[in-house]
Amino acid sequence: FTAPPAGLWRPGAGATPTTGNYVYLESQAGDYIGVGDDYLYTPADAVITVGGAGGHLAVSIDGYERWTGDFEVMNGISFLEEGYYGGLRRYPVHNPAKGGLSWSGEGRGCNTVTGWFVIDSVTYDGNTLTAIDLRFEQHCEGGGPALNGEIHWDVNDTTSVPGPVVPPPAGLWEPAAGVTPAAGNYVYLKSQAGDNIGQGRSYLYTPVDSLIDLSASDTYRGPHLGVSVSGDENWTGDFQGMDSQIRLEVGYYADLQRYPSDNPVKGALSWFGEGRACITLTGWIAIDSVTYDGDTLTAIDLRFEQHCDSGGPALNGEIHWDANDTATAPGPVVPPPAGLWEPPPGVTPATGNYVYLDSDMQDWVGQGQTYLYTQVDSVLDVSAPGARLEISIAGDETWSGKFQGMYSLSLLEAGYYGDVQRYPGNNPAKGGLSWTGEARGCLMLTGWFVIDSVTYDGDTLTAIDLRFEQHCEDGVPALHGKIHWDVNDTTSAPGPVVPPPAGLWAPAAGVTPATGNYVYLESQPGDFIGQGDNYLYTPVDSVIDLSANGTHVGLHVTGDESWTGDFQGMNSLNYLEPGYYGDLQRYPFHNPTKGGLDWNGEFRGCAAVTGWFVVDSVTYDAATLTAVDLRFEQHCDGGPALNGEIHWSQ
Repeated sequence: FTAPPAGLWRPGAGATPTTGNYVYLESQAGDYIGVGDDYLYTPADAVITVGGAGGHLAVSIDGYERWTGDFEVMNGISFLEEGYYGGLRRYPVHNPAKGGLSWSGEGRGCNTVTGWFVIDSVTYDGNTLTAIDLRFEQHCEGGGPALNGEIHWDVNDTTSVPGPVVPPPAGLWEPAAGVTPAAGNYVYLKSQAGDNIGQGRSYLYTPVDSLIDLSASDTYRGPHLGVSVSGDENWTGDFQGMDSQIRLEVGYYADLQRYPSDNPVKGALSWFGEGRACITLTGWIAIDSVTYDGDTLTAIDLRFEQHCDSGGPALNGEIHWDANDTATAPGPVVPPPAGLWEPPPGVTPATGNYVYLDSDMQDWVGQGQTYLYTQVDSVLDVSAPGARLEISIAGDETWSGKFQGMYSLSLLEAGYYGDVQRYPGNNPAKGGLSWTGEARGCLMLTGWFVIDSVTYDGDTLTAIDLRFEQHCEDGVPALHGKIHWDVNDTTSAPGPVVPPPAGLWAPAAGVTPATGNYVYLESQPGDFIGQGDNYLYTPVDSVIDLSANGTHVGLHVTGDESWTGDFQGMNSLNYLEPGYYGDLQRYPFHNPTKGGLDWNGEFRGCAAVTGWFVVDSVTYDAATLTAVDLRFEQHCDGGPALNGEIHWSQ
């Protein structure tokens, strides 16, 4: 290194403070890194971190902008020394005999660098850097416009971030008289016309109509308050104090940016929700009062103002919260309002569990139909975690229903749950509802449900009577339903019909062997699976592989053609029994109380199946199937029939 040449860049008079640590940057027009601006950072408005290890100096700035600087002396020097370091390239791909330099930040950096730096003074205590004055000049990409900078740092500078302004300035926004409750926790929002977040509306939330949740923590960037509001709308607020604080303090926090892309010296702010958020943000926070019990926040009064995206219209808010406020959402209305929907007389069974659905014309979910399900013809599965009823129906159609009570309940109670939204995106203070099935459901939902009676054994639901009304997408057409369920109803699906109905298909005399295992198929013209042909397979010309598990029989035929058959009995059986299994759908998407059927092969299968099978005889050795005679009829997508007969013995 050499003594600094005359005329090297220095800051203009008055551009830098006379005392205290600072980093000053001066960017020429056209400089890619500094984009032609000047920047000054002190410990009062940014976190300046300086570290020296051997012949390397690392500088980072965390303020309204974020920067990183690296300064490396030549490899013949063990520590930073005063002097001029010239002819430099970008660190760390520099010439080690000369040293290196790099200044980058805000998502911008040089591919190549030329430049210099000067250490005007440097002090060590042993091997520890304690003070430095450094200037530099950097040109990106082969000599473009310059970025210059000066760093003054002394470990003894104990300047710290000022706290919030106390008292807050007069004239800051406050709610108008009378718009907030006189007592109790609340969140109030006031949005100016044109504000994207609040959409120009006012909002008031209390524990009676919403769930207000506050959490306070001490983060590495300072104390943080998180606020969530789950009501008819859903909001999230983040309020970050200064990194010099351990807890939030009373006062005014000004000149804030969006959390978490914040200046940690000043704090940060963000209020968003309903799918809307600021990309950039300016604003302020005023904490009018705050109380802690040890490290636990117990009460706070906070106001804020937020402007999205370079100073748009304001969203203001006030939060009043005290941990001692025990107000909560009221329970269901008892008795329910008169005139709510009920099933017409006679359409539901007098006894036994059932689900009845009545859909208006143009209702998307129910398609204008009525449906009745009992344990004779469907599987009704009911569970009740906490204050929620969940029911699923597996029958000729498949449905799922969820009914959520308000957050104040631990278990469901009798009464009227009104003005509910779609579960799980519902207002937790009111409860929620969702009925879906057959690949149809609401995106948005309004409705109600009534629990006419409910019984628990401890925390276990044992009986319930429930009615509901659901409207999709704010529409008028309704889906209505009634659920009657009692754990003591042990009704189950009946077994197969014995004897089978007369006149069912059977092979013509002589078309099947008199002895031995075989599979015979007879396809009507137009049948997609069998293509209108007849097929006979025996062990002499094909492999017939049969397996059985419970009430399911699976068959694979590998011959001149390849086929797969599935025959499933009803869920009330342990094993297949002789008889007629009718009104079947395609296995495995069948009604489990009736059984299912599917025959496919040669790369052909049905999208939907209707049909039947008959077990003419069946033999088991304990749980092992040893012989079966079975006939079936399958219609693909409502088309012509494919019939078949299977004779198999172990």
